[in-house]
Amino acid sequence: MNKAILTIATAGTVLSLCAGVPAPQVSDVSMSQNAKGEATVNYNLSAASAVITLDIQTNATGDVWSSIGGKAISGAQGDVWKVVATGSRKIKWDATSNWADHQIPASGIRAVVTAWALDNTPDYMAVDVSELAQQNTQTYYPSADFVPGGVTNSLYKTTMLLMRKIMAKDVTWTMGSTTLEKARSGIETSHQVTLTNNYYIGVYEVTQSQWDLIQPSRSVPSIFDNIAYRAMRPVEQVSYNEIRSAANSTTADSSHDWPHPPNGNSFLGKLSTKTGIAFDLPSETQWEFAARAGNGDTKFGDGSSILVESQGIDVVDANLNLLGRYRCNGGMVWNGTSYVNPQWSCGAENGTAIVGSYAPNAWGLYDTAGNVWEWCLDWYDYYPEWNDRTVNIDPNDSTKSLSGKVGGENGNRMMRGGGWNAPAYECRPARRSGSSPSSRYVATCGFRVVCTAGLR
Repeated sequence: MNKAILTIATAGTVLSLCAGVPAPQVSDVSMSQNAKGEATVNYNLSAASAVITLDIQTNATGDVWSSIGGKAISGAQGDVWKVVATGSRKIKWDATSNWADHQIPASGIRAVVTAWALDNTPDYMAVDVSELAQQNTQTYYPSADFVPGGVTNSLYKTTMLLMRKIMAKDVTWTMGSTTLEKARSGIETSHQVTLTNNYYIGVYEVTQSQWDLIQPSRSVPSIFDNIAYRAMRPVEQVSYNEIRSAANSTTADSSHDWPHPPNGNSFLGKLSTKTGIAFDLPSETQWEFAARAGNGDTKFGDGSSILVESQGIDVVDANLNLLGRYRCNGGMVWNGTSYVNPQWSCGAENGTAIVGSYAPNAWGLYDTAGNVWEWCLDWYDYYPEWNDRTVNIDPNDSTKSLSGKVGGENGNRMMRGGGWNAPAYECRPARRSGSSPSSRYVATCGFRVVCTAGLR
């Protein structure tokens, strides 16, 4: 590709989800290339600001075109992968460097510029939380294939938060479990739920490195003292209060209970200020919907069957072994008779695992089973009698529990997902647990974040 090329150029629009809001329009798309193989894509954006994404396609057969792959395109720079204002815009793409097989076939090549309405943005959002991060500089990508470096890149476990869009608005689904799950508890009553908003949720649990960038006054909230393995492990000794309600573990401030925003001195308050995005903890409804990833009763989030049939503490679940760190697959140490706590100076083989060490669920989320229990917004209590009727809960009013008791059961907050030292039956999507909001709960308390970032 050492000469200017003639291309077909096209535009796409992802419509707003809000009736009456103007949809952004892309027009006048063109692409040219200089002798160095550097391509320039020009386009015009009108009607409304939008997130802009780019695809390069080739191998046309009739009207069917194929992408050259997101990895070859994600390095494009300029007015792309971010919110762009209306006007004449430009994208630069180094085709020679980024596209290994860069010969133009006889069928030609085309640039596809897509405008995403700001309430219906792309599937992945990457948020910089490094020391030099600036507000409202998040970038967006239409699929995992386009995420720079791939979703498993260590950047998303250290200096950036990678978020996955969950299309939940007006979806009615079954929350909780039935007696088909042999190891269930009575607090998991199966009921129909309808969520009222789409949202982004963290692909990973928040790590030690990410915590330290936002809340350095309490660095390394970990009981493990092996520094070599700690940076990309989840925080596992943080309280609900210091995540959301206060600057420390013990001082709760009810004026920051949902729906009020987090305390400005809490982790979420500082994260929101640093990034310009209103982050929060997920409600347990948001958490379970995302963890299930479209799979129902008796299934893990990847669609595999829950095999454990008892609440025995040393029971192994072969499918859970693939999805997350728990008591029997590395969380604890087998001494020949039973599993016991590892030494706190343990290496990579015991205790928590580096986030993303196991397989993701069907929606690309890691460690929704095991590794650390994840705090949610809700007070801990029994579900009301909700069988066979639909309710809106997005999230529930966390000034009182779902059953209406102020402060829930014993004033505890909800935790989900199981942890590194939990038995298999506690790592099911429906499993509910709770702890005092001031508790760090013996090195098992972690979390992941959610935001809407304009989604409806």
